[in-house]
Amino acid sequence: MDDVDAVLMRASIPVHVVAGIAVVLNLLVVVVFARTKQLRIKYYGFVFNLVLADIAYPAMLIIFIHFRHVATVVALSRAFFLTAQLSILAVAVNRLLALSLMPPARYDAVVTPVRMVIACLLIWILSAVLFLPTTYLQDPTINWLIQALIPLFILIVTGVLYLVVFRKISMYTPPLASIGGVNNIDGQAATRVRQTRHLMVTFTIIFVASAVCWLPFCVGFIVLFTHGELTLSVVVFLRYSYAALLMNSALNPFIYFWRFREGREGFYRLLCACSSRWKHQAETDASTVAETEM
Repeated sequence: MDDVDAVLMRASIPVHVVAGIAVVLNLLVVVVFARTKQLRIKYYGFVFNLVLADIAYPAMLIIFIHFRHVATVVALSRAFFLTAQLSILAVAVNRLLALSLMPPARYDAVVTPVRMVIACLLIWILSAVLFLPTTYLQDPTINWLIQALIPLFILIVTGVLYLVVFRKISMYTPPLASIGGVNNIDGQAATRVRQTRHLMVTFTIIFVASAVCWLPFCVGFIVLFTHGELTLSVVVFLRYSYAALLMNSALNPFIYFWRFREGREGFYRLLCACSSRWKHQAETDASTVAETEM
C-alpha cells in the first residue's frame, strides 16, 4: 500500500508544479487586463473568460488530487475543465456573428457588453449542468465514457466552426477604393474582418495546443472505459495526463502576450511600474541606512 501511495505521489508532482505555474501566469494576465483599458472591451470578453477558467481549473485540480473522494470537488474540477473548452468554442461563435451581422452596427446592437457577460456566465452554468449530474452516476464506466466523449465532441464542433469562420473570411470581398472612395460602413466591415482574422488565428493556435494537451486525458478515460476497472497503471497515466492538460493553461498566457499587442504593452508597463517601485524602495532603504549610520 505504501508503494502505491509513493507511485501516486510521484505522479502527482508534475500536476502540482504545472498547476501552480498556470495559476500564477493567468493571475498575471488578470492584473494586465485590470491595468490595461484597451483590453477591457467586449472584443476580449471570451479571452478573459478563458483566463478565469485557466485559473479555476488548475486550482481545483490541486484540490482534487488531495480530496478526490469528495463528489463536489470532482464535479467542480470537471466543470471548470469544460468551461475552458466552451470559451474557445464561444470565440468562434462570436466571430461568426461578427461576420454575419452586417453592417457592424447590427453586431454591436446585438452583442452588447451586458450580453457578453451573460454569455460568459452561461458557459460556467452549462459546464456545471453537463458534468455535475455525471458525478453521481451509479455506473462508473458510463461516467468514464462521458468524460472522454464530451471533450472530444466539443473539440470536433470547435474545429468545424473555426473552419466555417475562416471560410467566411476568405470569401470576404474588400470594397473597391477606386469607385467613389470607401464609405464608412465598408471601412468598418473591413476592420471587423481584420480583427476577426487576427483573433481567429490566435485562437486557432490556442485550439491546436488545447487539442494536443487534452487528447491524453480523453485517451486515458477511453482506456479506462474499455478496461472496465481502475488499475494502478491507468491511474498513473491519468495523473500524467492531468499535467499535460494543465500545460494548456500554462501556455495560453504566452500566446496572449505574443499575439495581442495591447497585452504586451500592458505587461511591459506592469514590469516597468514594478521595477520603478523596487528601485524607489531600494533608494529609500539605502537612504535610511545612511542616515542611521550617520
